[in-house]
Amino acid sequence: MQVTRTSFFAGLLLCLPMVLHAEMTAFVSGSMEQITTSRKGEPFLLVLWSIDCPPCMKELHQLGEMRSRFSQRNLVLVSTDDQMNPDSVWKIIADNHLDQFENRIFSDDFTERLRYQIDPDWFGELPRAYFYSADHRRLAQSGVLSEAVLERWFKASKKK
Repeated sequence: MQVTRTSFFAGLLLCLPMVLHAEMTAFVSGSMEQITTSRKGEPFLLVLWSIDCPPCMKELHQLGEMRSRFSQRNLVLVSTDDQMNPDSVWKIIADNHLDQFENRIFSDDFTERLRYQIDPDWFGELPRAYFYSADHRRLAQSGVLSEAVLERWFKASKKK
């Protein structure tokens, strides 16, 4: 029985890189393709942020205030922070009441590759957001999203 329990916990430890917190998933090479493929035909907003970015905290607070406007599928939050610090990232997500949405954290030491897979023209400035239409044309925006910009996106995404 002890061998089985040990094997179980060893297997559980192997899974830690993919699920870093109860509701936080690792963002690794290929994750952007997973996100877009799983939302085929659906508009969504991808928000990139970091715990070391004061404007990101303002944006997360605003998104938390507007959370009732989002469905669980049309908001994806990606922390560009070190995957060794998921508790701090999760605390910010939970404090802003954004824990019901898809949350991911960069989990590759080669962050340039992850940034390139999101957008070859993105050089890491934060906050950064991508508005995806239902046909997955996207519009990038650097800086804090204004309420007016979010309202326009909500209206446009409902028309389709």
